[in-house]
This record gives sequence, structure tokens and C-alpha cells, in this order.
Amino acid sequence: MRGAYQSAYLATFEDRIEDSLNRQQSLDIGTAFDLIVGTSTGGIVACGLVAGVPLPDIQSLYAKAGPKIFPMQWARSLPFIGLFLKGVGVGLRKGDDALRSTLATIFGNMTVKSMYDSRGIALAVPTLDINRHAAVVFKTQHLKRLNGRDNGRTLVDICMATSAAPILRSMARLDEHGGKGATATYVDGGLWANNPGLIGMIEAIEILNDRGEHRPIHLFMLGTLPSQGGEEVSNRSLHRGARGWKFGLRAIAASLNAQAVGYDYLAAKLAEIRGDGSFAYRLPAQCPSNELREYLDNMDDARPKVLNALARQAISDVDFAWASRTVEMEAFRATLADAKPRDTNQ
Repeated sequence: MRGAYQSAYLATFEDRIEDSLNRQQSLDIGTAFDLIVGTSTGGIVACGLVAGVPLPDIQSLYAKAGPKIFPMQWARSLPFIGLFLKGVGVGLRKGDDALRSTLATIFGNMTVKSMYDSRGIALAVPTLDINRHAAVVFKTQHLKRLNGRDNGRTLVDICMATSAAPILRSMARLDEHGGKGATATYVDGGLWANNPGLIGMIEAIEILNDRGEHRPIHLFMLGTLPSQGGEEVSNRSLHRGARGWKFGLRAIAASLNAQAVGYDYLAAKLAEIRGDGSFAYRLPAQCPSNELREYLDNMDDARPKVLNALARQAISDVDFAWASRTVEMEAFRATLADAKPRDTNQ
């Protein structure tokens, strides 16, 4: 549900830009970028941007469909019952159907190729092929070496695959194009690319090389709140077993948090090595309140008070970021200001 924060952040920035420019027509901010990359819930937001979906519609996805995607929110007041229901997978099938139906109302049958042909915005969305334990990135055909493998995939299928978080959501079984009747099963891309900034930088470098263009790369990264996590380990805990690791959940959390930091560094280092003014910049955000931090421990919390807290935090973070006058922040404002006006006939 943390995509509610990302969509609110971008929608607020869009509003602030429109107000500062005295624009009467809303901006289609996806058109401001050559390439958009997103993982998990961020993959849904990314697909919305490349497809030209108005950001309020993406926000509504979380607000209106969240309780259907993650049913039995009432069980949160009954911790033991809620834990049991989650442990045996109750509600997963129903939630899976709700997400697919909701995504279909937003994207229809739009495919990767039809989107790229009409919009010209490159897209890269990480997922994980559980059949082979292989990292996969669904892509538009934006590089000469690509063979159009994903052209026929729908944006709905891509969103289902990248956001299929273990335990919280069902795995996504998709048809594989090229092999008659062949299917593959995908799970959340966050398991290996929770922070897709490094993928974005590598793709951008290759795109420019393909085009023979020599210009700086401006990579802007937006997370789902800077809640780093961590723990103090006692001497006794050094020898913890499966129970101490919460049967793997603590290891997964550590991996996701470490990626967020490590991939930021690697993306920034690649930009620095180019030596041409390229940068990888994480959009500013403030530390969330203690109460919101507790909500962030559960990625499937779709209660209205949580979604409101995420939106409120996003608005505050945008105004905090707006006050920054760094080179990177000025570049981000200038980038959004170059976005095309939204086509009201869409």
C-alpha cells in the first residue's frame, strides 16, 4: 500500500509545479522522462506514469481498492487471529482477483508495445521468475539489442508480477510469449531490486550509447518513506534459530533495507564515474512520525487512517523538498515543468 505515498508525492509536486507556472491545464508528468523504472508497488505507479494515467486515479486505486486487495482488515484488531489467517493464506485468491480487476479498469488491455508506440517513454519493471529463481526485468523495446520479448505483455500482467509480495499476495502466473501454452510464475521484484535505481542508471547509460548521445543522466529516485529499520543484537541473539529470525521475515526485511542503501550508492557512483555532470538523486523526505513508522511495518495495511497518514506525509515531504535549492532539486523542478499538458481527451 505504500504506493499511496509515491502517488500522493508526485501528485502534490505536479500541483505545486502547475501553480508556480500558473498553468490552467494539468501536466502529464510521465512525458517529462525518457525512462521510468519501478519495483513492486512502485511498478504500478511507474506503469501509470508511462501510460499517462492521471495521478489522482492511481491514488484512488489504493484508497478504494486497498481493502479488497488486502481483505479482512478487521483482523488487525485481533493480532493472533490475523496472524493465523495470514499464515494459512486466507483471502489471497480474493485479493488477487480484486487487484487484477482494479488494474484492468485503469490500463485496460494496453500492452508494452502499444504504450511505447503511442507514448515513446521507456519502461523497466523488475520481477523474479520463481520457477528459475531468476531476476527478470520487463522492458519496452528501447534498446537495439532487445528482441521485443515483452511487447505483447499487458501492463496489468506486469503490475501483477512485480507486486506479488510473498505471504501478502498470490504469485502471478503469466503466459510466456513464444512458447505455445508455456507459463511462468513470478513474485515481487523487490526480492532482488527493492531499489531499482541501479537498473535505471544502467538502462539510461545503454540508451544513450545506443543513440550516440553524450549528455548527463539525471536519475531521480522516490522511495516509499525513509524507514531504515535495524535492530540491536544481544549476545544471546547471535545464536538465534528460525524462530529468532521470525522464520525468515527478519532476513527479508534486512535484505530489502540493505538494498535501498546499497543501490543508492552504486547508482550514484556510476553517475559520478561518467564525469559529465550525471547524478542519481533521492528526492527529499522527512522521517515519519513514530505512529506512521509502526504502520509501515505492515505493507498490507489498507485502513483509511493509514492511507491518510501516508498522503499527509507525502504532502509535507513535497513542501520540505520544494524549499531545497540544490542543483538536483532545481533540475527536478525544471524536468517536471517541461512535461506536456495532459490530453483531456484521454
